[in-house]
Amino acid sequence: MPWLRSFAPRVALLVGAVVLVASFLGAGWGWLRAQEALRRQLDLVLAADAEGLLRDYETYGLRGLADAAAVYARRGGPLRVLLLAPNGHPIAGRLPGAPARLRGFATLPPQEGDSRLRALGAILPDGSNLIVATDLALVDRAAAALAWSPPIAGGLAALLALVLGFLVARRLERRLAGISTAARAVMAGDLTRRLPEGGSGDEFDRLAATINAMLARIEELVAEVRQVTDDVAHDLRSPLSRLRQRLEAALAQARGPEADAAVLEGAIADLDQILATFAALLRIARTEAGAGREGFAPVDLSTLVEGVAEVYAPVAEEAGRVLRAEVAPGQRLPGSAALLRQALANLLDNALGHGSGTIHVALRPGPVLTVADEGPGVPPEERERVLRRFYRLDRSRNTPGTGLGLALVAAVARLHGGRVALEEGPEGRGLGVTLDLRAGGASTGRGLPEAPAGTRQDP
Repeated sequence: MPWLRSFAPRVALLVGAVVLVASFLGAGWGWLRAQEALRRQLDLVLAADAEGLLRDYETYGLRGLADAAAVYARRGGPLRVLLLAPNGHPIAGRLPGAPARLRGFATLPPQEGDSRLRALGAILPDGSNLIVATDLALVDRAAAALAWSPPIAGGLAALLALVLGFLVARRLERRLAGISTAARAVMAGDLTRRLPEGGSGDEFDRLAATINAMLARIEELVAEVRQVTDDVAHDLRSPLSRLRQRLEAALAQARGPEADAAVLEGAIADLDQILATFAALLRIARTEAGAGREGFAPVDLSTLVEGVAEVYAPVAEEAGRVLRAEVAPGQRLPGSAALLRQALANLLDNALGHGSGTIHVALRPGPVLTVADEGPGVPPEERERVLRRFYRLDRSRNTPGTGLGLALVAAVARLHGGRVALEEGPEGRGLGVTLDLRAGGASTGRGLPEAPAGTRQDP
């Protein structure tokens, strides 16, 4: 049957079977216990009746006891009385199957179509034998009625389990059908497809939300891979084509040591630029994939920024620029010192290569790191784009560079749980790039803090 292939009906069927088996086992145990308890109560009743007859014997003698036995026999009620003479002959009453002499309790086999009897015998002082008995059919029927209660309840519970299992199976099938359809669409290449959510917030909704977040990340990564592939094909085609044309032109000319050396030096320079591009792409890819997070260690960012600023201050001075650093002390966070140093170096290289005026480096509590210059800046509509790989402004296409510096900075910020923001530089001029690393550090306040009084300034 197809419905048995579903998980919920199989579980419901198993639960129902277990309930039924347990119910019948409980019924057997209950029947034995109920029969034992009812028999004990019946023995107490027989003992009480026998005691009443013995009191008649003590008061009225054997003749009075015989008259009482005859009365019970004429009534035909559930209690039966038999009085036997010392030689075993009946004096009064009738009890088929009774032994010739009985002392204490005994169960008599059925006789003449009767059911079993529970009997109690007593020996009188004159040697006569008084036997009182009653039918066990009532006890058996009461025990059976009690014993059948668990199977009936178990059968109803099993039926309810099957009905609920069927309803749950139908609901699961609908939920899983939607998940299966979405999964097939994703497998077919539709990365925009998402798993349906029922809106109840149950385990399926939480699972669907988690998988949807994973699919969104996969879609983002695939889009980035496609973008990188397109960018690599576009941005590396030109230098490779120029390199080929230069080599072809050199081959077409007459051989000369000086000319050949110049061509080879130019070719090596172009290849170095191409290799640097690939190395930058590899660093970005490894950083965005989370490589290096397992090696995070406490980083003294204040010391790191001061060290990089000291290295770049002479470089800025040679270019006729001034580098000023405002470093808040004691800023620490878990991270990769090498990647943070590389990100700051990229920002300073961009400020030196594309900006002008004074370069401002500020590390504020959070930690929040800002590098700003007083150059032409970046138009607001271009600020998100310059964080992409290979994206360069039109005015920068003729300057050295790969267009990967800010992309690496953004990747390092994401790896450390932070973000990158581009804004105007000091006094509304130039460009300011801010690395907000508060998510990875000790502070979780919102908004970029002002530089505190007393921060160190390095000219």
